[in-house]
Amino acid sequence: MSPTEAARREETRGLSLVVLSTLAFGVLPIFGKAAYAAGVRPFPLLAWRYAIAALVFALLRRAPMPDRRTRLRLWAIGAVFVCNSLAYFVALETVPASTVALLLYSYPVIVALLASAAGLERLTVRSLVAALLAFTGCALTAAGSGGLGAIRHAGPGVLFALLAAFIYASYIVLVGRFAPGVAAEDVAQHLAQASAVVCTVLALSTGGLGVPAAPQAWLAVLGIAVVSTVVALRAFLAGMARVGPTRASVVSSLEVIVTLAFAFALLGERLGGRQWLGAALILGAVLLQNLGALRRLGRPRG
Repeated sequence: MSPTEAARREETRGLSLVVLSTLAFGVLPIFGKAAYAAGVRPFPLLAWRYAIAALVFALLRRAPMPDRRTRLRLWAIGAVFVCNSLAYFVALETVPASTVALLLYSYPVIVALLASAAGLERLTVRSLVAALLAFTGCALTAAGSGGLGAIRHAGPGVLFALLAAFIYASYIVLVGRFAPGVAAEDVAQHLAQASAVVCTVLALSTGGLGVPAAPQAWLAVLGIAVVSTVVALRAFLAGMARVGPTRASVVSSLEVIVTLAFAFALLGERLGGRQWLGAALILGAVLLQNLGALRRLGRPRG
């Protein structure tokens, strides 16, 4: 296999992994709303989420652990990552899922700026336009279901959602800057371990780790832990290692469409004209960002 073909395969695999993570992350707010409806509180939910995920990562592990210095660095990044989760789930308590998705997916713009400032990637006009298109599309999809009206009245929940976007962007850049050669399974496992410790301490200090015994409560917790954490994290990190942080964040903006589709199918929410326009802008952003890869994929192998 030629170096060009090998690079093409890696790029294709990277984009596919980011899309898989997008699907897994896209159902997160649906699981979250189901857990809240079953009486699960945010801190116990997150504690069990990351404890279960850390256990699954450990069971799946086949390679030896990285050295101590690398592990400490990954745990430190995990301490940043968990702050995103805490802010996200606090926002999800009071803000509609579509509005949280809108505010969270301002992060591709932040990633592009931070990655450029950190010297990880050159901020091209195409990358910036694609990120801005993705953000505008997210705004329209949320506004189409009354999301902007919710923004004006949701109060602190909106601030937590914006905080989640900034922290998530910072986490992506930190991984690209301080763990560029670390295997995705190592990053994901240590993020889960650090997050489990932080969330367990918070849960124990605010009422305990109790979760209602209802099957729907535990199904929601397991869905968040396995699908929206284990699958989502490993796929995203592995994909980002192949295509870069800015590109991965723009592709993952498709998550808001996944969330809206599941909300329509499971919660009866209908997509309006603005939401369809927003979806078109998000897809357009992904196509613009990946024009080179799409052209190469379309060429016959010779």
